[in-house]
Amino acid sequence: MTLYQLGRVLGYLIVFFYLMALMNFVFKWIHRTFRESMKKNEGFYKRFTTWMLFFVKNHRLFGALAVVFVLVHFSVQYFNLGFSNTGAIAAALMIVQATLGGYGSRKKSAGKGWLYVHRIIPVLLLLAMANHIL
Repeated sequence: MTLYQLGRVLGYLIVFFYLMALMNFVFKWIHRTFRESMKKNEGFYKRFTTWMLFFVKNHRLFGALAVVFVLVHFSVQYFNLGFSNTGAIAAALMIVQATLGGYGSRKKSAGKGWLYVHRIIPVLLLLAMANHIL
């Protein structure tokens, strides 16, 4: 495997774990919005809840893995292709996002301001990643 291929694989892993972490929000939103109608189909609701709990439980792990792969991807790409402005912006947003997530999980009395920012940054991060990839 060449360094170029390794960089691409690491990039795909970042996207994968970022999307896996994002599923926490998606499943919770669906649950809040459609809970009553989903409860009418008990089997579906039970499977949905099982999947939701999987993503909620592993949200931090997925986010941490995304950051680890960002750091490795950045290093590989920097030494292989040089500095990328768009990649640095996406990486910085990912690290800010992880820092906010860590802060919120440790400071239970932190209020909700950090949570609003923690929910806005993924949108900016998605745009930054798309800009970097394209």
